[in-house]
Amino acid sequence: MNHIFPWTLTALSIIGAILNIRKKRSGFAVYTVANIGWIIVNIYHGIYAQAALFAVFTGLSAWGWIEWGRKKWSGYDGIL
Repeated sequence: MNHIFPWTLTALSIIGAILNIRKKRSGFAVYTVANIGWIIVNIYHGIYAQAALFAVFTGLSAWGWIEWGRKKWSGYDGIL
């Protein structure tokens, strides 16, 4: 597998974290793309437990996208 692919996924994962820190919903979309890539990398290398972990992370990213969308429309930002 090309060595650039994992480094690209690493960069996307960091960008996703930065976007979430900045409270940008798009961070979840970036995480989803990166997580799907990590699933591919882990399956390619036979690291199935970690592939499963990234599958869960992908689901959590989708859930975060949905929840943050609901809060945007409801006016609740979750900050006390």
